[in-house]
Amino acid sequence: MVGLSFRIAAVKGLRKKKMKRNRRKLSKPDSKHVAVVIPELPVDVLMQILARLPANLLMRFKCVSKLWSSMISSPYFANLFRKTPSLLRQRRLYLVDQDAQGNYTLCSTLSDKYPSKVYRFDHVTIPGMGGHVTIQGMGGGCFVNALRGLMCSRIGTRVRICNLTTKQQVELPLVVSSITGDDSSMWNHFGYDSIQEEYKVISLTWEMTQERVVRSDHHVLVLGPGASWRRITQSFPPHRPYSQGISIDRHLYYGAWTGDNTCVVVSFDMRSETFNLIKLPVEAGIVWDTRATNLMNYRGKLAVFDYSCLERQDRMDLWVFEDDSQCWTKKTFALPISNLYIVSVGDLFVQGTSREGMIRCFIQNDAVVSQNMIYDLEAGNFIEGFLSVILPRRPSLPTSYFWDDFESIMYLEA
Repeated sequence: MVGLSFRIAAVKGLRKKKMKRNRRKLSKPDSKHVAVVIPELPVDVLMQILARLPANLLMRFKCVSKLWSSMISSPYFANLFRKTPSLLRQRRLYLVDQDAQGNYTLCSTLSDKYPSKVYRFDHVTIPGMGGHVTIQGMGGGCFVNALRGLMCSRIGTRVRICNLTTKQQVELPLVVSSITGDDSSMWNHFGYDSIQEEYKVISLTWEMTQERVVRSDHHVLVLGPGASWRRITQSFPPHRPYSQGISIDRHLYYGAWTGDNTCVVVSFDMRSETFNLIKLPVEAGIVWDTRATNLMNYRGKLAVFDYSCLERQDRMDLWVFEDDSQCWTKKTFALPISNLYIVSVGDLFVQGTSREGMIRCFIQNDAVVSQNMIYDLEAGNFIEGFLSVILPRRPSLPTSYFWDDFESIMYLEA
C-alpha cells in the first residue's frame, strides 16, 4: 500500500511539473498569457435556439446579461417565440367566471391531453388583482377579452392588460369621454390586427337621453410605449354593446342594439379604425338573448348561432357571414346533447371558443359543480379530454368565458 501511494504521489507531481512547463512554453514568445477565445453565436442563430425554449426558462435567462434581457424583451423575439414550433410548449386552457359577489376566478391548465375525461385546473395568480382563487376588487369592472396570451380586464374605469405567462401587467390611461356617467355605461373590446401586428383596445361609452335617444362615444388605443386614447370621429349610428367581442384577422365583431332596439353585429376594422354595421338575417329572427344566441369564429369567419332548440331537438342553427358577398349562409348541426351523461340537470348554455368551429356547452345549476363540454362542429363529436369538465363552483353565465392559447413572452409597455 505504501508503494502504491508513493507511485500515485509521483504521478501527480509529474503532472504538475508538465503543466508548469507547458505554461512556460506558451508564455515564452512575448511573455504574455495566451487566452483561448470561444467564438460567439450570431444573434439570429441564438434567437432561433432560444425561441424553442419554454417561457419560464426565458424569463430566467433575462438575468444573463443586458443584451439577453433586451433581446428576449424585444417585440421581434416575442413574435418569433410565438411562431416557432416547440415540443416543450403546449396550449394552455383558461376559464374565468364571476360569482354573485362580483369576484372573479381565473383558472388554467397546461395540457389538454389528460388521460381522464375530467379536466383539472390550477388557479392562476395575477399580482395586484387578488389571491390564488379570486381576483378581488373587480367591483364595477369586467373581464374584457383574451387573445394571443394577453388578457384585458377593467376595474372601475381603469383598463389593464396582463400577460398571463409572465404575470406582467400594465394599466392604460383613463379615457376622457364627452359622455359622463358611471362605469356601467362603459364597454371595452380587445383585438389584434394581424396585418400591422398591433394590439388595440376599443372603449365605448353610451347613454340613454331623457328623450330615449342613444348616444355613444368611441375611442381606440394602440398598445405600446406612450399609448394614448384617440377619439374615433367617424359618423356611425349610436348603439349599445351587447356581447363580448371576438377578433378575426383584422376585424373585431360584437353584438349590439341600435337606438330603435334593432339587433345588429358591429364590425370594427382595426387597420382603418372604422365601424361597420352588419344586419342580421331577417329569416333567422335573431334577438340577442344569452339563453339562445351568441357569436363565434367558424372556420375564420364570423358566425351567429341559435341554440334555442338544442335541448329539445339536439340541433343548432348557425348563420355564417360571407364578407365578400355581405350575406349570411345557414348551416344546421346535430349535437347529441340528450345522449350525454349530465351530472345534474340545469340550464344549458352555449358559447364560442378560441378554436375555430368549436363551441363550449355548459350547464348552469344550483349544485356545487358545473359541467363543461367542448364540441367540434366539423368533426361532429365532443373533444376527448374536454368531456365532463368539472369545476368546483357554479359559473355565472354573462361573465363566464373559456379560451385556450399558447404562452406569450411579450413585454408590455403603455
